[in-house]
Amino acid sequence: MLSQRALEAFHTVLETGSVSGAAEIMNVSQPAVSRLIRDLEERTGLRLFIRFGGKIVPTPEARELAVEVERAFVGLSAIEKTAHDIRFGRRSTVSIAAMPALAHTVLPDALADLLAARPNFRLSLESMQTHNVIRRVAARQSQLGFNSPTRHEHDVDLIRTIDLPYVCILPPGDPLAERESIGFGDFPARTVVGFSDNTATGGMLNREFAKMGESPEIAVRSHLSTIVSALVLRGLGISLVDPFTAREHVARGGLARPFDGPQRFRLAIIRPRGMSLGPDLEAFLEAFDQRIASYAEAQAS
Repeated sequence: MLSQRALEAFHTVLETGSVSGAAEIMNVSQPAVSRLIRDLEERTGLRLFIRFGGKIVPTPEARELAVEVERAFVGLSAIEKTAHDIRFGRRSTVSIAAMPALAHTVLPDALADLLAARPNFRLSLESMQTHNVIRRVAARQSQLGFNSPTRHEHDVDLIRTIDLPYVCILPPGDPLAERESIGFGDFPARTVVGFSDNTATGGMLNREFAKMGESPEIAVRSHLSTIVSALVLRGLGISLVDPFTAREHVARGGLARPFDGPQRFRLAIIRPRGMSLGPDLEAFLEAFDQRIASYAEAQAS
């Protein structure tokens, strides 16, 4: 088996170009470095260095071997740095799973806020449907989940739920923009961009439209609020979305008005059952709450 110390001597001699330089860096004597090199040559069966003009010169075999040794040392250096960062709290390993309406809007905003204050924070953010968020958190593949409330929260703890008002989004120049708010009474005369039946908003719209004597025409459906926004922007209808998507919709040139109705967009924050949050998750939730507060203030103004 090759000696780690001998590989270190080989690597250091290549870097410094001399046995004396390697000895100084390794804090050992020159004969000790020479013995380590001889040991490596005996174990590999390779001649690694030759003397030429008073200097030590690596052989072609040494240069080939150096490629793999360099990879090994880079890997070890990365491991040492990671261990150091973890020890001193400079590396976080937070994994978050979230439904697309949040993963594409407010959660990146919250992460940007957090990174401004904690540049060494590290996080994995995955976008997926609600049932997959629950599965991932239950399997402890993610430490935090953001999803629609559900009755099937197996093996997870509910941190809290948040209720926010829906917002009606419109294409540019839509006459409904003259209204201060828009209700379901305005929908029958309009074409609607709907949500898929298996989404919380899609189910809510289906129930409300079923109560109407004259239900609106649904031109197209999607399970993603970002796609619904894109379709509305292209004049294919109006729709109801969460306030996060509505803000992005306006930023892309669309229009939005408060929705006049009791229906609410609800989200749940979950964690693996019995798992404590820890300082990293607490810091992220604080940044998220600050972002949520900005949406609530905008709705109130």
